[in-house]
Amino acid sequence: MKLTILGGAGMRTALLVNGLVRHSEELHFDEIALFDADEERLKVMGRLSQYIAELNQASFRVTFTTDVREALQGADFVFSAVRVGQEESRVNDERVALKYGVLGQETTGPGGFAMALRTIPVMLEYTRIINEVAPNAWLLNFSNPSGLLAQAMNTYGHCKVIGICDAHAGIKNALSKFLGVHFSRLQVDYYGLNHLGWVPRVYKDGVDQMPMLLDRFEELAKDAHIFSFFDPELIRNIGMLPNEYLYYFYYHDLAVRNILEAKETRGEQIVKLNRPLLERITPLVREGKLAEAWKDYNETLDKRSSTYMSKETSGQLHNVHEHEAPAHSQFEEEGYEGLAINVMKGIHLNKQQILTLNVPNRGTIAGLHDDDVVEVPCVVNANGPSPLTVGKISDLAMSLIQPVKTYERLTVEAAVKGDYQAALNALTVHPMVPSFTVAKSILDEYIQVHKAYLPQFQ
Repeated sequence: MKLTILGGAGMRTALLVNGLVRHSEELHFDEIALFDADEERLKVMGRLSQYIAELNQASFRVTFTTDVREALQGADFVFSAVRVGQEESRVNDERVALKYGVLGQETTGPGGFAMALRTIPVMLEYTRIINEVAPNAWLLNFSNPSGLLAQAMNTYGHCKVIGICDAHAGIKNALSKFLGVHFSRLQVDYYGLNHLGWVPRVYKDGVDQMPMLLDRFEELAKDAHIFSFFDPELIRNIGMLPNEYLYYFYYHDLAVRNILEAKETRGEQIVKLNRPLLERITPLVREGKLAEAWKDYNETLDKRSSTYMSKETSGQLHNVHEHEAPAHSQFEEEGYEGLAINVMKGIHLNKQQILTLNVPNRGTIAGLHDDDVVEVPCVVNANGPSPLTVGKISDLAMSLIQPVKTYERLTVEAAVKGDYQAALNALTVHPMVPSFTVAKSILDEYIQVHKAYLPQFQ
């Protein structure tokens, strides 16, 4: 089996390959092909990834190339970890929004919007090539904003696309720890959009634990950092457990204030970690000192994960989540990579399981369009993912889902067609953007600072 990684020069590629080693025999990997347009970075991450495979006597070989067709040719699965504009563009996304008192986080709000405008045209071109050279492949998208990109690719793409996010797995693991049972004994219901979801029910041995969890929320928040910055009053009022990213919606003013007081954004944190790391390990890799490079790489990525969401929450949260999972995480249960492995097992081995994924709605959540991409539990087997019916959801949840989904639809249209009006409407309706005038100011500045990546608007 061949797996292709788009964005193979990303800083987490070697860690991903290290995790894949543990599953190579079960999934019968023959080749892990890395693609990236950045040839110099790709050489470093490609050689380090080859070292990891060789060190662990992996059954697969690692190849790397700047030719996307070569990388995709004959692929069975494709992982997307693309970052158009690298970390420097992420910093611009954050700083432009903060200038107008708005959060610039890379997966939601104006930051996610800017990243989507840059990334959607690139990903649609990749899906066209996948359809030509690997028509049976499944594309598992890690690239942020994951749900919005899944919306674009399911609407305009040419291949089979699943959006990946591990938020649900993180919640389930936290609850299994708090309740003192193995995660397999829990059924944790979930619905929403990517980074905008809620847990309405938690079953253990057929009994809903939510009333107890709400009553003991203070204890849960002390035990699980992902809940630690939500007020118990808020949680009891909504009657559900939130995805941690709802912090940005429920406490938008605090998140902005905390970042401004910290005088450093998350993107700036990562640039300060990644850039020196790359400068240190590049000569080590070139000189064949791969063990030294691997040690430095692991230590730095652990440090990166320990500061996740710390600026926005004024240092309250040091959490393992998504791309921030440390090297020692339980691969099958945590991280985007762990969820993707389970998806591949479900499809390739017909190992049926229930996983929470970003897929077209098709009547799953009442009140949304059939082609709206939602984040819900799905049965996954050789036929791919089939979403489980949710039905009517809480009015409190829908009051956020509806405007954000409208924003997502408009953002996709803007990115694909270079439609300025659609882009302006998208930002105007987003709950985090306070007014039309702020939306217009942010949009105009994004188009200027990202003009090299937004030819559709020039």
